[in-house]
Amino acid sequence: MRGHDLFRIAAIFGAVLCYSTILLGGNVMASGDGLACPHWPTCDPGDNLLPAFVGGQAVEWSHRVSAFFLSVSILLLAVLGIAYERNRRVLLRLSFVAFGLVVTEALLGGLVVESDLRPEFVLVHLAIATALFGLLLILVLLSNLRDVPKRWLEWARRASEETPSAVATPSTPAPAPTPRTPARTG
Repeated sequence: MRGHDLFRIAAIFGAVLCYSTILLGGNVMASGDGLACPHWPTCDPGDNLLPAFVGGQAVEWSHRVSAFFLSVSILLLAVLGIAYERNRRVLLRLSFVAFGLVVTEALLGGLVVESDLRPEFVLVHLAIATALFGLLLILVLLSNLRDVPKRWLEWARRASEETPSAVATPSTPAPAPTPRTPARTG
């Protein structure tokens, strides 16, 4: 398997993991289990890394485990970018941005827990996760671009060159001409 193929697979895997992590995070918030593990990165204040996998702790811990594997996959994506995508600078740069976002997201996740779910932190956490998912989708698209059928690329090129047509707006009727009276002579 070529290095570019590994990068493509890692990008797809990262996007799928990101989507799964977002879904699990939504489940944490919807179930009200955001503080079932009140400490970060461990669940309980003791030394035990793994909590009892029941109830709310199972919901919250599932999100954290998924986020961990997402972080590892994005790290792998960045390493594969360095190893195999140096000639495609946009892929390399986007993989670095994805890595920066996932690190920021992990730290912010800890801040969300430690702040007792302050709404502004929760919203920023979700916004960064959404931006990361969008970025990974772009990486998947760009890394697979060589395999996109030529007719799709041609369609996208034509669509981007089209100028928007004038939007038909209901026009107000022109005022009726006023009848002219013939001029009087005489």
